[in-house]
Amino acid sequence: MPTLCSRLLSFTFAVTLANSFAQIISTFDTGAEGWTAIDNLTGPLPTYVATGGNPGGFIQVVDGVGGTATYFVAPAKFLGDRSASFGQLLQFDLQVSVTANSSTAGVRLTGGGLVLVKLLTPEFSLPVTAPNWSSFSFRLDESVAWRVTSTTGPLATNAQIQTVLASLTELAINGEYSTAAADGGGLDNVVLGEANAPEIIVYNAVSANGDERNEILLLQFIDSNPLTQQNRVTIYNRWGDLVFETTDYDNQTRAFRGLNTNGDELPSGTYFYKLEFTSGQPMKTGYLSLKR
Repeated sequence: MPTLCSRLLSFTFAVTLANSFAQIISTFDTGAEGWTAIDNLTGPLPTYVATGGNPGGFIQVVDGVGGTATYFVAPAKFLGDRSASFGQLLQFDLQVSVTANSSTAGVRLTGGGLVLVKLLTPEFSLPVTAPNWSSFSFRLDESVAWRVTSTTGPLATNAQIQTVLASLTELAINGEYSTAAADGGGLDNVVLGEANAPEIIVYNAVSANGDERNEILLLQFIDSNPLTQQNRVTIYNRWGDLVFETTDYDNQTRAFRGLNTNGDELPSGTYFYKLEFTSGQPMKTGYLSLKR
């Protein structure tokens, strides 16, 4: 009679590892949603306006200190570990009360001991005057010119952007773009995108016998999400000895085929895997069955 192990190995099992997320949104349709304002490091609460948004309600702020930028500051729901936002979009709508003539930093992100800033230009024109609205959208990776510390600082790397997002303590959006006194602006429809990649599926039965079926440990979708592309995969035998490891597992040139790290065949049996991610995503563990 076939053993339980052999029956398990007669087909491939799929173990799904959850990795889906939702957007974080402020539409201001019912209130200010906890947003505050900073003008020269201090500032009042922004004013909530129930109509005239894009559409619905919005928040507005007036510059109270000449020569400084006035920022809308996001509430707690946008902060913390926002690693899932790496490679995704930050979107928002702006309007100004007088014609914009100053291209100061449009967005400021703070976290992990770093400050990143982004001008609205050159990707976009400066915001239009009320009652009209301008829409902005910036990707949170090095494909966009995020800069470290100031608008003239060095370009931020993906590693620096990931560091900031992993412990985000401030998301600030500039609300005024003029040197005129008492100018201001409005903010609406802030959306912080988060990865909505397919879940990682671990096909944990490996039959490395040359029949071209289940020849590798298939980690489906591990290479399709920026949060999991940079990874370290290790495999251990039942005594806890490390028998295989690789980085940036891709199911092709870097994949487990029933061989140890030296290229020697491993015996049939149960092994244990560990998936670790540079982005800070939670580690995944489980078992696999190898049959010759």
